[in-house]
Amino acid sequence: MNMLKSKVNITGWLVFLITFIVYFFSVERTGSLWDCGEFVLGAYKLQVVHPPGAPLFLLIGRLFAWVATIFSSNPSDIAFAVNLMSGICSAFAATFICWTTIMFGKLAIYGRERDEEASHDMGILASGLVAGLCTAFATSIWFSAVEGEVYSMSTMFTCLTLWAAVKWYYLPNNPKNDSWLIFSMYAAALSVGVHLLSLLAFPTIALLYYFKRWEKHTKMGFLIAAGIGVVSVVLFQSLVISGIPALWSKFELFCVNTLGLPFHSGLIPTLLVLGGACYFGLKYSRRIGHDIAHKAVFTCMLIIIANSIVGMVMLRAIANPPINMNAPSDVVRLLPYLNREQYGDRSLVKGPVFDAQPEKNTSEDRYGKVGNEYKVVDRKSDYVFNKKDQILLPRISHGDQNRPAIYRQWMEYLTNKKTGKPTQEFNVKFMFSYQFGWMFWRYFMWNFVGKQNAEQGYYPWNKKDGHWLSGINFIDNARLYNQNEIPRAIKEDQSRNRYFFIPLIFGILGVIFHWRKNRNDFLAIFAMWLLTGLGLCFFNNSPPNEPRERDYVLVGAMFTFCIWIGMGVLFLSDFLKNKLKLSGGVSQWVASALVLTAPLIMGFQNYDDHSRNGITAARDYATNILESCKPNAIIFTYGDNDTYPVWYAQEVEGIRRDVRVINLSLIAVDWYIESQRRKINESAPVKISIPTEKYRGFLRNQLYYVNPAGENAPDIEMSATQFLKFIGEDHKLAVGGGVELESYMPTRKVYLEVNRQKAYEIGMISPSDTGIVDRIPVAVPDRYITKDDIAVLDIINSNIHDRPVYFSVTCQIDKLLGLADYTNMEGLALRIVPRFTKSERDLFYIYGSGKMDLERSTDILMNKYKWGNFDKKQLFVDHSYAPSTEGMRMMMMRMISTYGAQGDTIKAGLVAEKFFDVFPNMNFNYGVRTLPFIEALGRGDKKERAAKEMKTLIEETADWLKFYDSLSPQDLESSFQDDKRYAVYSIGQINQLLDLIGDESLKTLAKEKLDKYQVNPMPN
Repeated sequence: MNMLKSKVNITGWLVFLITFIVYFFSVERTGSLWDCGEFVLGAYKLQVVHPPGAPLFLLIGRLFAWVATIFSSNPSDIAFAVNLMSGICSAFAATFICWTTIMFGKLAIYGRERDEEASHDMGILASGLVAGLCTAFATSIWFSAVEGEVYSMSTMFTCLTLWAAVKWYYLPNNPKNDSWLIFSMYAAALSVGVHLLSLLAFPTIALLYYFKRWEKHTKMGFLIAAGIGVVSVVLFQSLVISGIPALWSKFELFCVNTLGLPFHSGLIPTLLVLGGACYFGLKYSRRIGHDIAHKAVFTCMLIIIANSIVGMVMLRAIANPPINMNAPSDVVRLLPYLNREQYGDRSLVKGPVFDAQPEKNTSEDRYGKVGNEYKVVDRKSDYVFNKKDQILLPRISHGDQNRPAIYRQWMEYLTNKKTGKPTQEFNVKFMFSYQFGWMFWRYFMWNFVGKQNAEQGYYPWNKKDGHWLSGINFIDNARLYNQNEIPRAIKEDQSRNRYFFIPLIFGILGVIFHWRKNRNDFLAIFAMWLLTGLGLCFFNNSPPNEPRERDYVLVGAMFTFCIWIGMGVLFLSDFLKNKLKLSGGVSQWVASALVLTAPLIMGFQNYDDHSRNGITAARDYATNILESCKPNAIIFTYGDNDTYPVWYAQEVEGIRRDVRVINLSLIAVDWYIESQRRKINESAPVKISIPTEKYRGFLRNQLYYVNPAGENAPDIEMSATQFLKFIGEDHKLAVGGGVELESYMPTRKVYLEVNRQKAYEIGMISPSDTGIVDRIPVAVPDRYITKDDIAVLDIINSNIHDRPVYFSVTCQIDKLLGLADYTNMEGLALRIVPRFTKSERDLFYIYGSGKMDLERSTDILMNKYKWGNFDKKQLFVDHSYAPSTEGMRMMMMRMISTYGAQGDTIKAGLVAEKFFDVFPNMNFNYGVRTLPFIEALGRGDKKERAAKEMKTLIEETADWLKFYDSLSPQDLESSFQDDKRYAVYSIGQINQLLDLIGDESLKTLAKEKLDKYQVNPMPN
């Protein structure tokens, strides 16, 4: 027994060591995209991140960040340390799965009472080794293991919760061993300070408890145990996560508003109630001598203690750090923060279809501090829909972000009908085809069969991106397209990972083995797989076209299946021994060697695209945005990837802390507007004219247009100062239904008044400029104006004469309030200036706004911008970097166009040369969009470089055209038609440029490779 125990520990730590080494060399060395920048800066300075806050993650991350500051003076090592923390967490997760698999394997072969037998030691240990390594190298788990996000630590806690429960189940039925079950519940409670995934282990724990403590097992008993497990998840959410803060909130309102006590007084009666309940519960259970009741109360006490970690969120909010999302500085604001109210609800039982119109809306009061008490300052609103517009188990309820049109595409795909009222038939088909098929089974196959590429897949009928891929050509040919004709760009894509069904096959064998040998244990693990996979997909109720792939949410189902891959060793060992009559030792060694190929192939196939070692693109792009701004600037940003990395660059690496970054997605709420009024880092307070109390809560969420002179009277012109003063005052307006708004919008003709002298002084304009205006017209909406537009206009008007005001080029054009023709493009930022320049949006979209400051843009491009190391060595360029790289490409293209219009072909050629230096073909595929840069090289006296890049383009284009011709008409039309049209169109442009370059060998090459495809189409 001791020998087996020693071998088990060694196997688990071997998994940890292998995994840690691989992760160490693959974690990102600086900040990453998406929420990672926010979590790293949150850990470094214990700031308040987006709901529900992940306080335990931040506290542990703070320790890693602190160690980084001790051993290194390089600020990027702070991010490296937090990223490595994720790697360590995933390594522990793999270790726990290893040990869990060994216990289940031992129970399947020996049962609970035959630990002394060691004839299957090798097979059992190998099963744990395989399961652990498969967990580590599964694509969805590895993705989170190399970045500073919560999902890796969440996975670790879930595996820890499962391992501790299985440890209890595995040990003899001794009351002393119940400590493992208590620890399991405590681990799950702690994990709430990271993520909620661990709670989904409760049904499995309930089944294990039932199978161990009840001698006779029935179907009804199984269902009751599983039901209790599911109910416990709901109760934990309602009684602990939301319930304790709700109780605290009620006491807080009573103590402050009724008793007149200071803020936070409600904490005292809350602690007395919870502490008293635990004390008397423990005392009573001990008095009656009921061991289980005593342990249950003790477990509840531990859960309450673990949940107290949320207090850290409020403490840091009170400290008011630079990043203070939602500002939950009291429990009344903390409760909606923990409940994630800002993200809304997704109906699960009954709800509207996507094109339903609400009949009315209901609201619940939300309190906030006003003076020395709490008053109603906001409302949580919900729409009420007609019953005829609602369906059971609504899967098609999202009417935002152009999703109705996307639903219609799915409707046509699934039912052959694109018009008409959505039906229950379509609702159910959408659930199985998209939410279960596309958003689970596709991800499942990614992890255990292979992956086509890392591009986001949106539709199953588009064969171009996001599908699973096996590496077995006849299967992939039937599902996708002819794999024998793929071009170099696809063939050498680092994210093209093929496992040849090997992990899946061994996992299925493990499922068969587990089902045959120990059905109860199988059902317990199956419950875990089902809930963390399809069950979670049902609960998430995903809309079509998520912002990014969501496979990282479903890791519970992935590591659960890895347990069965490990058990594939035991299946093969039994098969070789019983069917082929090999000896026990030989069968175990052979089976172990065969199944170990699964994690080996997963590891080797995944490493090149999962390793982010050397990539600094997120930090560098953030730096480029900041360096585009002049000192003490204000810049409006829009999405996650041009905000969180910028915050990270400022807060962690100290880059351009003088620039105030204002996110347009947050500016519609009072706490964020208020946060701009203070100094942050080296950025002076932002001036805002409308006072705090007039922005508070629901005030000015929406102000309707009403002409005071009459409905048909012409609008009077108002300066932005007059306009903001009016709407900032109380001008009561009854809108029907007993609703009265605090003010209204008196005109739609609003302008920014320009002080020319101040504009000269701060460099907005120069004496040589033409088209200077004294008024900049603002595009105010026709029917109503919302709080975000009011706040943006207020910030622009109040600060434009004191500091540069910019919009990031990644903003949506309609967020510019019609100011596009009054901007100056400086690198990746559009500065508002009192000078009219007709925009070139037909050519460049938002990048063509206003005038371009060529001198400044060229300077920062050549001397300050950084390129993520993509210019220096071959790295994997994830599709999430595309908006960043596209923004820089479009900026450089406009620079070339502007220089060309001025006749300065030499400088245009220098910009083009820079483009090819920083976006080399080894990391970026050449296509029609490189043609303007090659042309600029040719016209800029750089014909040798132009010839070099043209040769690459000709070969790449021919390679793709050959592939397009191999496609069936159906696949071409559904997936590659636009790509082919542009590739064919580029042939004529290539031939024209060849005359400019004057290289006869290139003309011969083009004639040989491209002429046969030329039909001179024009793209739409």
